[in-house]
Amino acid sequence: MDDKLVDFFNHYADRKPYSFFIQLFLLIFFIISRMIQYIGNTKTMIIMKQPENIKELFSYRLNRLAFLSSTLAESINQDLFGLDKQSWRFIGLLAAYAPMSLKTLAKEANIDKSRASKAVASLSERGLIQRKNSDSDGRSIQLSLSEEGEKLYASAFPIALRRNNEILDVLTQQEKEQFDMIVDKLIFRTKILMDLHPGRKKDATAAPDRKP
Repeated sequence: MDDKLVDFFNHYADRKPYSFFIQLFLLIFFIISRMIQYIGNTKTMIIMKQPENIKELFSYRLNRLAFLSSTLAESINQDLFGLDKQSWRFIGLLAAYAPMSLKTLAKEANIDKSRASKAVASLSERGLIQRKNSDSDGRSIQLSLSEEGEKLYASAFPIALRRNNEILDVLTQQEKEQFDMIVDKLIFRTKILMDLHPGRKKDATAAPDRKP
């Protein structure tokens, strides 16, 4: 429609004495057409179907996707490397961000500190993680991958990357870019809501984290 309007405008723009009125008519028509398009898009957003049960909630569907993805990853990592999902998270995080304290590692992996401690102990027994005292604080223990841990990660990450791509291959390149942006926005928004929740502040005051 816009191309036709432009052709029409170019054809009559230089004809007098009607050129001014033609331009004015085209401008008004263009504005009205854009307003109609905007109103149509707005109505579409307003009438978007609302969830009718728990399985239709965004959080439930997202959790389902995360469960399927992590189950697939754990099955492969367990068969090839003897790693459960927690151990693989620790290996991956330490490969990218070491050295890390146990507290920081547990927080980044979304695992409570007691479970994280057991997983780290198991990985240490396998010779995949090494501990050393912090340079700034001798009482603090810093974790990093051992040479064997780095070798395992070098073998495991390409498989994880391939699995990641296989899941996302159902999307177009534009959808992948939009999805990535949407996920970042939702994470940011959810963090704000968590900080505003009064129960979170109460829990943080009642049970402060201990230093590792």
